[in-house]
Amino acid sequence: MKRLKSVFFQNDKTSSNVVEVQPSDAHSPDLIAPENREAVFDHLVPQACLLRVAVVPAELVSLHAVQLPVRTARQRLDALPFALEELVGRDLNEIHFALCGSADEGEVLAASLSHTVIQAYQAIAPDVALVPEQLLLAPPEPGSTGVLTWRTYRSGGRVLVRTSDHLGFAVRNTELPVLWQLAGKPEIENLAEPLGPLFEYKDISGTRVVSADVLLSADLRQGMYRPARGFARPLKGLAASVVLIGVLHLGVAALDTSAQRQIADGLRVQAFAALEGKLTNASPDDPPALLLRRLAAENSPRGGVGFLLLMDRVSSALAQGDTSIQFREMSWRDGVLGITIEASNLDALQ
Repeated sequence: MKRLKSVFFQNDKTSSNVVEVQPSDAHSPDLIAPENREAVFDHLVPQACLLRVAVVPAELVSLHAVQLPVRTARQRLDALPFALEELVGRDLNEIHFALCGSADEGEVLAASLSHTVIQAYQAIAPDVALVPEQLLLAPPEPGSTGVLTWRTYRSGGRVLVRTSDHLGFAVRNTELPVLWQLAGKPEIENLAEPLGPLFEYKDISGTRVVSADVLLSADLRQGMYRPARGFARPLKGLAASVVLIGVLHLGVAALDTSAQRQIADGLRVQAFAALEGKLTNASPDDPPALLLRRLAAENSPRGGVGFLLLMDRVSSALAQGDTSIQFREMSWRDGVLGITIEASNLDALQ
């Protein structure tokens, strides 16, 4: 029964077991005319989006909570007419549908209004978001047992109601007692003027209204009424910027390469100067390990003559090559060193 307590306020022709209450001015053009806008609660719009939002009176737009088996926003928007056809009870060609956020238990909050209404508002306020008036009040929390509750805002002869199932409506003060009794006298949180002695309610005056982000995300201008994004000129500017940035990057890369080449040439000259006089026929292009071995050999102590001096020269010669050489026999007699060596080929010995 929870859903039945809120659906009958939505100007929808539903099944016979649902009480249908339709305000007499539900589709009146009076609330659209700028001179009659004082009846609508525009003053509840947050200051942050005051100039970017136009409020569509709750009498002219209905909210619905519906389960949709699709995930993307485009698919959900396409599925809304079929999901709400029975609730709307009118020719679907006359009705515009829009997504307004999320409801409870994975449901989608949707809005429906006539094409005539949204076209009239687009003519009056062509460059701002169109938002259902019901969304100016945040939905209250359900009762302790999950029963439906109301949040109301009364000003003048009109009352705006937001229900805990995220739906809402607006009626005249004189009509509210009847609707409240038909709904089972739900608990009420009231934000503004007193509702009267017939009601039991909690006064929460001063409660902060909804944020600007909530309203801007519920813009009714969807589908065929979606405003042009105006991407053409920004995209051209972006493309030109990308080309310019690419040219600048190439220039910087060229300068960077030239600078690095100059640094490398300078270091090469310094390396030649450092090796000159230290190693014969040495070059900075030689492997570092070979240069280190040659420098170690050149700087090793060379005391004495004869056998040890020859062995030092043999070690130096071996240190300059990477080929594996095996000694089979070595002899030293009368100042002559005899060595029998085994290598893979003659080049290894040369």
